[in-house]
Amino acid sequence: MRFRFPSPAVAIASLALLLSLTGTAVAGALITGAQIANNTVATLDLKNNDVRSIDVKNNNLTTLDVLIGTLRKVDFAPGQLEPGPAGPAGPAGPAGPQGASGLAGLELVSVESSSSSQPSRTVQVSCPAGKQVVGGGARVWDANGDIALDESYPMSATKWHATAYEVNATAENWHLVAFAICAAVAA
Repeated sequence: MRFRFPSPAVAIASLALLLSLTGTAVAGALITGAQIANNTVATLDLKNNDVRSIDVKNNNLTTLDVLIGTLRKVDFAPGQLEPGPAGPAGPAGPAGPQGASGLAGLELVSVESSSSSQPSRTVQVSCPAGKQVVGGGARVWDANGDIALDESYPMSATKWHATAYEVNATAENWHLVAFAICAAVAA
């Protein structure tokens, strides 16, 4: 039996098949990133899903580099996206516990000093039994600017205190009124 050489077409096809099967593997093993000139790799040179985040230098991508509709909410920092429209109101929650009853029986109580030209006055007003001071104050009458209100404060939980005196000696008769705002306060 005699040995026959393959035809030139078969030899060329076999060699092309051999190079196509090993060509990229050989190139991948022989060519490194340092040997590729900057800005020479084109989109056609990359396989789909081959470039990852680690392969891209930070802050190098722009809006034009991102395909519209591919970013998700998780891709943005908090506060970077505008909020969407408000959703529908949810169902009402359960009723809360009964609160404290608050104030009851609000009452204004006042005490007035005698009217004379004495240089100072002190007045105290007390709330009726079962009520506490929740506010108060004092006022000087017929003073013509010569009298100063010196003190006006709650003396205790049930009593308001006020003091006034002459800042310019006067023969005018004047008087001091103290008032307390009293109420029954829930414990």
